[in-house]
Amino acid sequence: MLHRLPNIFTRSLFLLFALLFVIGSLMSCSDSSTKKNDQANEKSDLPQTAIKAGKYIILDTRTDQGDRATAKKNAENTLKKYPSLDAMVGLWAYNVPQCLEALKDVGKEGKVKLISFDEDELTLQGIKDGHIVGTVVQQPYEFGYQSVKYLKALVENQTVDIPDNKQLDIPTKVIKQENVEDFWSNLKSLQKLGQQANNSPRPTEGHYFAFVVNLPDPFWSYARAGCYKAEQDFNLVCDFKIPHDGSSTEQNRILETLIQKEGLAGIAVSPLDPKNQTEILNKVAEKVKLICHDSDAPESNRLFYLGTNNYLGGRQVGKLIKEALPEGGQIMIFVGKMDVLNAQQRRQGLIDELMDKPISG
Repeated sequence: MLHRLPNIFTRSLFLLFALLFVIGSLMSCSDSSTKKNDQANEKSDLPQTAIKAGKYIILDTRTDQGDRATAKKNAENTLKKYPSLDAMVGLWAYNVPQCLEALKDVGKEGKVKLISFDEDELTLQGIKDGHIVGTVVQQPYEFGYQSVKYLKALVENQTVDIPDNKQLDIPTKVIKQENVEDFWSNLKSLQKLGQQANNSPRPTEGHYFAFVVNLPDPFWSYARAGCYKAEQDFNLVCDFKIPHDGSSTEQNRILETLIQKEGLAGIAVSPLDPKNQTEILNKVAEKVKLICHDSDAPESNRLFYLGTNNYLGGRQVGKLIKEALPEGGQIMIFVGKMDVLNAQQRRQGLIDELMDKPISG
């Protein structure tokens, strides 16, 4: 009888291990099923607008029509709807500052990556504080200064070297925590130059030009400084015009009024809705020298575009996203208006960079 105990003990152990194996297998299947269900649910939660770009999912592009309150509301709604969001990307100057405010309101600053475009002071402070990864900056001071300089040359029939594609590019820069202070200091110097020029007596003679922007924004204060400095350097007059409601209707009204003014020789404009403004832009081009800055209207009779290569600027934004999220993640894009060509080009550049598409020619 005693000699049978080891056999019973062995069989009991065998049955115990077999039972544990079955339980483990069932749990594994359950975990796998749960994981698949979670993945399926996560996928089903994605909007129809979602774009798969390599390791990244671009959930949507939210527009605000140039209204900051709407921009912040867009950010708040996004955070509520997508709690696992990895990054918020702003393609116009004020977008990321509004996203940062929304994150601070819910105590999530630093937990969602922020990547910006342009040199809003709130963005620069956010980079300095470590809340914003970085920003791709243009050179709006040069938009103002160079636009006036080129208009003067055109009116005086000087030789202007215009590329075949009629694009005069002003390079962008990538600003991150290591170079933000130097960049900000330089911006303040440019502002000071512009203010000094503004405080000086404005020329009363010489050529008369106008610089027309797209909507009210601190971004344009640097372009204004460039215009004022050009006034002093070239002894001419340049009116700085802002559509205060940020609409193409208001911008068209400004253009119509300008071309009725005696002595006006040229206009530099950032068109708000280039496809639907071709008629008014061509009307302007019949009467004065017309160039585009900041955003182009290639179907119009403008002489050329001066400003950022917005597609390549979008590629730089994409590179910042890759640095911030090397393993991929969910992204929401924010911008003022998608009717504007610069927004379309930046967004496409960002997408192409995330998809590792080669840059053509």
